[in-house]
Amino acid sequence: MSETLLSVGDLRVHFPLRRAMPFAPRRTVRAVDGVSFDVAPGTTFGIVGESGSGKTTIALAVMRLTDITGGRVALGGDELSALHGERLRAARKRVQMIFQDPYSSLNPRMRAGAIVEEPMQLMGLEDDAGRKARARELFTQVGLREDQLQLFPHQFSGGQRQRIGIARALATKPELVVCDEPVSALDVAIQAQILNLLTELQRQYGLTYLFISHDLGVVQYLCDEIAVMYLGRIVEQATREALFENPLHPYTWALLSAVPRLGRRRRGAASRIRLEGDPPSPINPPAGCRFSTRCPFAEARCRSEEPPLREVHAGHRIACHLVGEGGAVPHRPGLD
Repeated sequence: MSETLLSVGDLRVHFPLRRAMPFAPRRTVRAVDGVSFDVAPGTTFGIVGESGSGKTTIALAVMRLTDITGGRVALGGDELSALHGERLRAARKRVQMIFQDPYSSLNPRMRAGAIVEEPMQLMGLEDDAGRKARARELFTQVGLREDQLQLFPHQFSGGQRQRIGIARALATKPELVVCDEPVSALDVAIQAQILNLLTELQRQYGLTYLFISHDLGVVQYLCDEIAVMYLGRIVEQATREALFENPLHPYTWALLSAVPRLGRRRRGAASRIRLEGDPPSPINPPAGCRFSTRCPFAEARCRSEEPPLREVHAGHRIACHLVGEGGAVPHRPGLD
């Protein structure tokens, strides 16, 4: 088996804006601006960051639900970013998505069973009897009853609707499942049930997840490797253990310090790091490090020279001028 299932290289997704006046210069939103990562089969790769960091845009680009400006997306050696028309439609059965909102992501006019069968029908998989049998099987596996196949979405709770969404995503037997904040709209108790279900389904089917979230508690529970994004770029990437036990980037410190008791020995866990101001606009990102306008440790170099994403430990990558070789971090008065 290949060591990489999903490979994303220098991915860029830019959205041109309409001109305010006929001869005004055209502005562009740089939602994702040079992101690269690999995901191994059977693992969960998490992408975390503030709203507007570009994490959901990456999910849509991997699914080919938004246009890619540059870079590549490959699934098991096949260039998804180069496929179009019928070839792209045929490849969609290999990668499916669980959406954030279980209320708006299901067609209210379709019965639950038909919702699960629809991807198989669109992709020409199985005959009618086979699709119905597959829907019954999936309903049981996600914790729903077969008699609920005939119900409409409004007759289910939020957690049950998300279980339908999970069943629909698994209907085509995909290799990769993109999870776009799949529990953020659910109550905490229901979140735990859905996360446990995703874990069990991964174990049973050998699934690979690309998991998008802003909730570090959820990411710590589910993900094997995590990338932290800020303003369209990855600023830190590491295994779950390394990121939560030894975060290196000041932005990661700030994110972790806002969440109580994610780990007993996390750097700066006892002190809150408060960031001043809002993230800059992705239309006109600052020169140098994009975090420099909010970083309490920024120096002149940070504001003029963009830091590369480099490896400082095995599997631990960081984009920060202030982190030395071997992972030496800048001094933080009152926090170290």
